[in-house]
Parts: sequence; C-alpha cells; structure tokens
Amino acid sequence: MTQVLIKDKKYRGRYVAIKDFGKNTVVGDGDTPQEAYEKALHKGCKEPVVIFVPLNDVVQIY
Repeated sequence: MTQVLIKDKKYRGRYVAIKDFGKNTVVGDGDTPQEAYEKALHKGCKEPVVIFVPLNDVVQIY
C-alpha cells in the first residue's frame, strides 16, 4: 500500500510534524526534527509524529 502523507511542495527537503499517520495535517515544520517537534508542541499537539519530506523522486518507507 502506498500512502502519500505530505503533498505540498513547500515542505520538500524539510522535517514536518503531523498529528498522526491517520491525520496528516501539518502542525509544525523546520530544518531539524527538533524544530518541527517544538512548533507542534507549541500549537498544542501533545504527541506529534515527525517525518522528513523527501525531495523530488525519492521514496521513503516508514
């Protein structure tokens, strides 16, 4: 099964925090995982999932 979590091109090459794998709403982003995580916590998300959004034509498996 293939699932695209983040489709927005502005996040390519960055770390993003999402609410969970079922709700892929971005609640934080940054150049580092820590930055994305802290932004998500600041917005009230208690347990964000941090992922890296690959550049073009790169596949990541979680």
